[in-house]
Amino acid sequence: MMTDPQYSPATARHGRPAPPVTATERRQANAKPGRNIVAIVGLLLGVAALAVMFVPDVEFVAWPLAGLGLVLAIVGLVQVKKGTAGDRGLAITATVVSAAALLSTAGMLLYSTFLGGGEAGLHLPAVDGDKHSVIFQVTSSGGATVRYGSLSDQRTENAPGSTDAWQGAASYNNGSYLLTLTADTGNSGVNNVISCAITVDGKKVAENSGTTIALCTANVG
Repeated sequence: MMTDPQYSPATARHGRPAPPVTATERRQANAKPGRNIVAIVGLLLGVAALAVMFVPDVEFVAWPLAGLGLVLAIVGLVQVKKGTAGDRGLAITATVVSAAALLSTAGMLLYSTFLGGGEAGLHLPAVDGDKHSVIFQVTSSGGATVRYGSLSDQRTENAPGSTDAWQGAASYNNGSYLLTLTADTGNSGVNNVISCAITVDGKKVAENSGTTIALCTANVG
């Protein structure tokens, strides 16, 4: 049976001989860490998030791209620390880029939702002449309390029990908004079928239904 050759033991501290080092152990000690594939993918996702966040109608994709990129970049840094992968500078760059993309998308959403006012804000009720129209719809067989609008501006109304849909209207010119529509019944013991829907410029962007509560959300702008 073949065994790795052993090299002469070196003198250790306190005069004790160090254990012999085999050829395999020496090759492993001298081997360079491989490419940090995880960090590379994290960097690509971070860059993609920064690019997508400026593209209308698909900017919401920047959130998952930046989040996943940041996770992979951190994993890459951990691999560098453990010595299982190299490219330390690349892993740091991926972390910085992905974090910047995540903060930028959060900043854009917060600005457009909370600070967007005047002509750039979401108008409740709708204003004639705005470029985009929003219709909130709720159908409730037993009646429901309806809350609709955006995160920063909401209205509350009561939808009567009817097979006809209750409607609320809004409008906006520009900006990005997280539209929300909640309908719930005050009596959980009543079998009250509730459905909700949000329509923007004639296109349905969200719908949901439930027995006591229905929640619809949609990113627009």
